[in-house]
Amino acid sequence: MLVITPVGTSLIENCRKERREFDPHIPQLKDQPARAWEGNTRRVEAVKKILVNWLRPLREDVSAEVKSLLKIQEHCGRPVQARLLATDTILSRLAAEVLEEVLLELGVDVSFDPSYDVIKGLQVADAREFQKEGLVNLVKRMEELREKAAGMDVAVNITGGYKALIPYLTIMGQVHRLSLYYIFEDTQELIRIPQAPLDINWELFLRYGNLLAELAEGTYRWEEFRRCRPLDEAFLSCIWEEENMAELNAVGRIFWERYRTHFIVKVRKGSRYERESAGNRKEVDEALQELHQRLESLVRENGLKNTEELRKYITGLGEGNDLRHGPGLEGGEFVFKSTRKRHVRLAYLPEIEPGGIIIRLFDYKRGNFNHQEYLSEFRRESRYWKESEFVAVALSRTS
Repeated sequence: MLVITPVGTSLIENCRKERREFDPHIPQLKDQPARAWEGNTRRVEAVKKILVNWLRPLREDVSAEVKSLLKIQEHCGRPVQARLLATDTILSRLAAEVLEEVLLELGVDVSFDPSYDVIKGLQVADAREFQKEGLVNLVKRMEELREKAAGMDVAVNITGGYKALIPYLTIMGQVHRLSLYYIFEDTQELIRIPQAPLDINWELFLRYGNLLAELAEGTYRWEEFRRCRPLDEAFLSCIWEEENMAELNAVGRIFWERYRTHFIVKVRKGSRYERESAGNRKEVDEALQELHQRLESLVRENGLKNTEELRKYITGLGEGNDLRHGPGLEGGEFVFKSTRKRHVRLAYLPEIEPGGIIIRLFDYKRGNFNHQEYLSEFRRESRYWKESEFVAVALSRTS
């Protein structure tokens, strides 16, 4: 398991209570940005030497980060990989470098790379810089680490670092289903924060998908856009506005990352898909992933611009094509024959929304079946589908 751990300065503060040798140095280094590191190397080395001497013999209670990571490893019952993230200050980077050394000696697989893991703008002296730059860069770095984890479980240790980060780290953990750990105040008790049913408003993000993609890349002619198109108040909470420009704020980027790595399937309310467990739906979800990838390729390669063009194109493919396996059903629905899952068939209709392609799933068959029999069954049932209510389900783009 990868444990992402923001680093504060508790290591330095704890040492300072016992070692007065710090006094000539800390006031000069406190609140200095990380970019001033090279100009303060003599003081930095002096503080590092004091810290290393104080840490001998090694103890588990030297800082919040050390205590919490050892507790998490004990709780998991197996070794963890820790990644330290420092704020944009000299002292936080210094603490992270020393903590890396300490944790390695204590048997924790830990890494810290100042080139990537010092988060630019993440400081508390300037609230505007903290919100506009620091939090956004923190979210970006955590997303990079999450993607590189490649199938590994990822957790966030919110014990260390600025307390102002906790709400944002909690939102990110809940939205991306990451484990969240916290050492309760000055005790030895490790708390694992449970998952809450928190997710993005998929309908809202579908509506503003194109705008989200532009905002994620940078600024935008904001006032001009708002004059032409009214925006939902809830959507505005994801945006940093300044004069005539706008971009996604930290919360917006957390939600955008989840949105761009998923696609939407609309399923009939109360249908078998809703009632079945995730484990039982696994093959169906994999077939839906395959279908979505095929539809995206079809739209991209043929320049299809709307739902009508896409459905017309599929109709013209002929009954032998996987995207139109057999004649159309009563309401014009298609049947998809999965090539990855040999015994899965989906009754569906594709739609092109501003946020991308969605799949309206009416029903499915899996297992061993007769081609004509399941088509006849779909056809009988399809006369009732048009009366259905649909709910949005998010599926990962990859298995």
